[in-house]
Amino acid sequence: MGTQSRFTLQDFYGGSIQGRLAVAQGLYPDLTLALAANEPFTRMLAQAVMLEKELARTMAGLELGALCTVCGTKAGGGCCSSFMAGENDVAQLLLNLLAGVAVAALREDDECCFLGQRGCLLLFKPMFCLNYNCQQIRQGAGPDRMRCLDQATGELLQQQYALEQLLLEVLRRRGTLTG
Repeated sequence: MGTQSRFTLQDFYGGSIQGRLAVAQGLYPDLTLALAANEPFTRMLAQAVMLEKELARTMAGLELGALCTVCGTKAGGGCCSSFMAGENDVAQLLLNLLAGVAVAALREDDECCFLGQRGCLLLFKPMFCLNYNCQQIRQGAGPDRMRCLDQATGELLQQQYALEQLLLEVLRRRGTLTG
């Protein structure tokens, strides 16, 4: 195990997205081995990945990728602004790394730094990113399909929250996180 740094909740939830990404990437190597041996964590992570895939299928069925791309190409359009990147915290970024996502800032413009050519590179996203549905989405989907989308979103967010709490507990026990 490498030299352990100590972090506060401010390090995890405050500061710049670049700072939070650096903390997550710094913690990742030591945590990978420790968490691979933590059966509750690996089980919960696998469940979260499964729920994310189900949500992705639901979103694809609603053709949200095409709809959001059209909106995003309009002047001032799109929900994935650079501001939205700041909604990610260290725990979410770590969960993405632990799920095999090569988390990195992809851009430095007015869009979210995690937005690539094929959409968001993150599996586990902030609550706002998953819960916000503009009028075009709501109207295009209709009430029944919106209920399916809301159900899949809620299940993933619930699992993400539980997984994040377990991750924070592990970090506190290791002395990596104080507060």
